[in-house]
Amino acid sequence: MVILAALCTSFELAKNFKITGPCRSAAVCLLTILLCRFTAAAQLAAVAAVDPMPPQVSVALLYPPSPLVQDGSTHLVYEMRVTNYAPESYAVDSLDVATGARTFTFAGDELKNMISVLGVKAPANATQPLEGGRTAIIYFTLDLGHNGEPPDVLQHTVHLIAPDGARHAISPPALMVSQQGPISVAPPLRGPNWIAGDSSHNSPDAAHRRTIAVVESKPWLAQRYAIDWVQYRMSDGVAVTSSGPEDHNSSYYCYDAPVLSSTAGKVVGLLDGIPENVPHSEKKAVDINLINVGGNHLVVDIGGGRYAFYAHMRPGSLRVKLGDQVTVGQLLGNVGNSGNSSEPHLHMHIVDHFSTTSVLAANGVPYTFTHYRASGSTELIEKPHQVIEIRNIGRLTERKNDYPANNAAVEFP
Repeated sequence: MVILAALCTSFELAKNFKITGPCRSAAVCLLTILLCRFTAAAQLAAVAAVDPMPPQVSVALLYPPSPLVQDGSTHLVYEMRVTNYAPESYAVDSLDVATGARTFTFAGDELKNMISVLGVKAPANATQPLEGGRTAIIYFTLDLGHNGEPPDVLQHTVHLIAPDGARHAISPPALMVSQQGPISVAPPLRGPNWIAGDSSHNSPDAAHRRTIAVVESKPWLAQRYAIDWVQYRMSDGVAVTSSGPEDHNSSYYCYDAPVLSSTAGKVVGLLDGIPENVPHSEKKAVDINLINVGGNHLVVDIGGGRYAFYAHMRPGSLRVKLGDQVTVGQLLGNVGNSGNSSEPHLHMHIVDHFSTTSVLAANGVPYTFTHYRASGSTELIEKPHQVIEIRNIGRLTERKNDYPANNAAVEFP
């Protein structure tokens, strides 16, 4: 077929150049030879491009991203799973992400901070080794800039170095990017002096972002865009979240604050009656499992395959029951300190799935708040058995249909 195509191409070239007579036959033969050689060279190059000794490393993407508008910029937030099936170690040297319009390259310390090796508490070493039999998760946040247009697909290339120094490149199938924009919801709280604790960011200490739960043999990342809302007041030039005895829930400024429904919808999940924890103590009031991890909580089906989750509320404060239809701004309950919580706060996120097995059996999806004022990222200092401090709070500015920066100071209407 290749030779036939070459002959046909040669014949057409001969006609186009008006070669006639004996020269025409010779020209056809010459062009055929040249084209066959070119085709053979291309085939050999393609064969040479195939890695004859590919690393026994698999690469897969966990969940297709969709655009998040955070602090005025368009972000794509997603994760890659890399598994080494070989006994020897490989170094993850660099990683390229092509969007079509541009290519992001990650290497060195930036890449190191994106990698978490499963089963290893310590961060990856500077050379990003992936030992035999190990799996690592690489966490991405692509900043596409202000009003950035998300691409349709992302193409990744992982560059590895083998123990003998040989370099390899792995390119998994293209990752489709969902073009569904973030859902815009009303604030779940009211008033000033709120902190968007641990909102989506890509630092190694991102607790929500890096908590993968395996439920029914499947990994889920429900807290990808979760926020822990605490309230602060200024004390000696530093923002703090409490005043009074640290081990009293009532000492915390956000305690018992009304929790309001951010959307209309139907209550499909509910748990109440979980006692509250003693703040910053070593032991929780109940043994934490996949069912009560959110303490006293609500799940609201908001339509379109989306579910809003409100967690850690005060026992006995829930004002709705299963099957109730709720409206935007309706009182759901009050802020508390139940479940997997160290001090009073409201944990909120939106996911794509609801399971009676666990509230963590879902994938977090992006959302924004309709209107609020906020700073950029702040410095939140949280140490065991100490009051949380927030430093470097910048000027608050108006935000519309935006998701707050990590630990941003927020004022709701």
